[in-house]
Amino acid sequence: MKLSFLQFEFNLEFTEPAIVDTNTLFVLRGMLGKNLRSMCCISRKSACGECLYSKTCVYSYIFETILSSDNSVLPGRNKGCHPYSLSVKNRERKNPMTEYSFVLTLFGKSVEYLPYIYAAFVRAGNDGIFKTRTQFRIKSVVSGGRNILIDENHLDMELEMQSWKSSGESKLSKHEILVELNSPLRFKFGGKYGTDFSAQDFMSCLYRRAKTLCSLYGELSEEDFQRYIPSESLEITDRKIKWIDFNHYSARQKNSMELGGSVGNFKITGNFSGFELSLLELNRIAGAGKNTNFGLGQIDYWSK
Repeated sequence: MKLSFLQFEFNLEFTEPAIVDTNTLFVLRGMLGKNLRSMCCISRKSACGECLYSKTCVYSYIFETILSSDNSVLPGRNKGCHPYSLSVKNRERKNPMTEYSFVLTLFGKSVEYLPYIYAAFVRAGNDGIFKTRTQFRIKSVVSGGRNILIDENHLDMELEMQSWKSSGESKLSKHEILVELNSPLRFKFGGKYGTDFSAQDFMSCLYRRAKTLCSLYGELSEEDFQRYIPSESLEITDRKIKWIDFNHYSARQKNSMELGGSVGNFKITGNFSGFELSLLELNRIAGAGKNTNFGLGQIDYWSK
């Protein structure tokens, strides 16, 4: 498995203190979709899956991710995971706030579309955010330790891609790994969501995320398609997690929904393969589980 990616830290500055009345990343994601569609869609009456231009449309690629019905990555599904994820570094929420930073991670060729995404967020800043419609400007876009924002209308796109590659090491080594769930981790095990997942359920979740991302946006060998079986010795200890829900209003579906998952921390002890340790690293970069484009599934880990 191999996946190229780049991370961009967007630093926003509000024109006046902004009253935060909902999850900021949820709002920014919605504004990204709205403005990308406004900028890119040339056939408004067509559904993306039926549109003549969907295979070359930036909005469709980034925000809809249409798959053919006979795809081998997610059989039976007509949409794939999006080629980006959102996250925040500082989880402390000040209210009102004058500045806000978030990280956008782009996978594969979606990096080429960064100017479109940047322009969509500029439009979002001009429209204003939250119920107060507080405007903001983008102070900087940092990647690889440097600000690539030349001025309001130009980005330095001379970028060097980063790369993750799965380890082929099958030899097992004993570890005690502390996993921290910084935002709700949402995935199904045994046909349901919950907090009582096993170590094997968790590692399988990480594998599914890696396999899907590499299938759609990276490289996957025939060997990688073989069934992954987590190490039997792995066990969760010191589980300190709970379930929380975030409310999200979907403008498309015109109703409110709850997006929830597990937060907190736990330890996994046992014998890990090099492959399993590399899965942890990818999911730290890309987010784990479902709805990573909303900022869910942010994980971190420390090995002992």
